[in-house]
Amino acid sequence: MNIRQLLIFGHHWGAAVTGAIAAVAVAIPLTGAQALTEEQVDAVASQTTVVIAQGLQKGDIEARQEWNPGSGAIVARQGNTYYVLTALHVVRTRDVVYGIRTSDGEVHIVDDVRTKENIHWLGQERGDFGKAIEGLDLAIVEFDSDLDYPTTVMGNSRELQPGDRLYVSGWPNPEDDSTRRVRTTVEGELSAIFFQPSPDGGYSLLYDNPTQRGMSGGPVFNARGELVGIHGRGKAQRENYCIDPRLSEDNSCGMQTLHFLNQATIEGLNLTYEDPPVDPEVIEAGLRNQENADTIEDIYETFTFDMRSLLRDTPSGGCGSLLLGDDC
Repeated sequence: MNIRQLLIFGHHWGAAVTGAIAAVAVAIPLTGAQALTEEQVDAVASQTTVVIAQGLQKGDIEARQEWNPGSGAIVARQGNTYYVLTALHVVRTRDVVYGIRTSDGEVHIVDDVRTKENIHWLGQERGDFGKAIEGLDLAIVEFDSDLDYPTTVMGNSRELQPGDRLYVSGWPNPEDDSTRRVRTTVEGELSAIFFQPSPDGGYSLLYDNPTQRGMSGGPVFNARGELVGIHGRGKAQRENYCIDPRLSEDNSCGMQTLHFLNQATIEGLNLTYEDPPVDPEVIEAGLRNQENADTIEDIYETFTFDMRSLLRDTPSGGCGSLLLGDDC
């Protein structure tokens, strides 16, 4: 069965799902928002994509060897509380302190040691080492700040159709041992869409964007710069694949905003999201500040905190934010 047949007739996920799952995108009229240039989408991504990583302690070399930062997107704000959408497996370790690095270079502390209210899983890891995820491979992470950060514009993933242009933003790990990190936006096309999420992780988007490790949890934008998904995994490696082993050989995979919104409502996360179109001021700010926003010279230094002092001297919600070199 070729991809076109799969899209028309649906797809079975073994005995876990009975019957065919329709995979033809419903034809919904597009909004009045115009398509953006690749440069403009990249500017939006620059302002709204974050790095998420566990905090390191000074001299903690061993942690660095197994340390895998991920990406995320700022999707909502209520007062001084921001909400970042990322992949669950990016924040799979609990009872630790995380840092979220925003486009201004500031690192915001997420204390999961003394309070469990800052990280909301939308799925649950199952099996050895969390190889399978029941529900969605998604999580909402909260941080507090009195600074102004733009949020993504929430798009309608039901409008997507195979062949549509997609952009994935994230912070890939370098191929060498460099401490430098540079955010990137990779362009590609939607290969397949399933409106029934897969039972393992809730993946439902397959796209040919050349993603890399470290981009997990990063936003997936449509041609209008609207958030339509969250990136979850790269191309299949041996037995590790998304949805379908053959299709996954040449495609990365993600989760739709449609399924996130449905699950967030069920979980009682009643957030307010930005409606289309994208604010031109966000694009302008992204173009103007992109060089500083998209480069971290030393990722280890950026995420190294004096953890003991941090937990001892700050309220249970954390210090709100930590600008490297300044006291919390």
